[in-house]
Amino acid sequence: MAKKYQVSLVQDRIKSMEVVTSNSPPEDVENLLCHVLGVVAIDPAKVISDVIDPSKVAKAILENDNLRGQKRTFGVRTKRVGPKGSYSSQGYSGEIGRCMCEQDETLSVNLSNPDIWVRLVLEPERVWLLEERIIAAGGLPPGVQGDVLCRVSDEESLLSTFLIMRRGSRIIPVEGCDEQLLQILQDWDPFLGRTTAILDLHGKVKKRHPWGVVGISVEEGESMIQRPESDVKTVPLSTLEPLCGWTESEVEALSKHIRMPSKNLCMPNLDAWVS
Repeated sequence: MAKKYQVSLVQDRIKSMEVVTSNSPPEDVENLLCHVLGVVAIDPAKVISDVIDPSKVAKAILENDNLRGQKRTFGVRTKRVGPKGSYSSQGYSGEIGRCMCEQDETLSVNLSNPDIWVRLVLEPERVWLLEERIIAAGGLPPGVQGDVLCRVSDEESLLSTFLIMRRGSRIIPVEGCDEQLLQILQDWDPFLGRTTAILDLHGKVKKRHPWGVVGISVEEGESMIQRPESDVKTVPLSTLEPLCGWTESEVEALSKHIRMPSKNLCMPNLDAWVS
């Protein structure tokens, strides 16, 4: 996907923290990572100080604050990686908060519901500042839950197919698809249309039979599948209608999300689904 989007990515780890660095424009990197199914959230981060002295770090934080000089509340959260050194996570948060208040008298501490959360990652010799979290699509990587035959011909079948893809299925387009709509899905899965493989009882690789259909009938789907007589276990195709029960506003939000995920949440009214 990085090649498709022409974005440079270097995957690394800092102790227990998984990081991806890039020299591409931040908005391009965020757009790419928001198209990776299985990623729940993204924390844009930058090294704010090459020393861990609380006074110098606090100064750097305030220099990056567009609201500096205005009355506002804040809290500090620190994730420490590597040896403990001179500070614990909680102790470092307290020191940063004290220094920030000393350097900006308009600040006041509120650890329950602050206007600003200052989120830091403390390494032994430098400090990262985490910017506003971006909620990604979540779900599962395509293909881990088998294949599904889909005819993507209109907006409804596009959204339905995306939801099935998000649940871990590899999409196998059939004849009659709209190429422009398919391109939207290919932005999420560059291997769209490539059947997944499994091991049979003898340990040999074989193609996986699709387990469901979207936009076509079960009968039409069955006519596209060749089931060897040697198959001991076969499962009939299922008709999938993942948009069943969705409201118009939820469908509209999903339509915006699949086209620009870094700017639009998949489910903006999550409380309505879990309450």
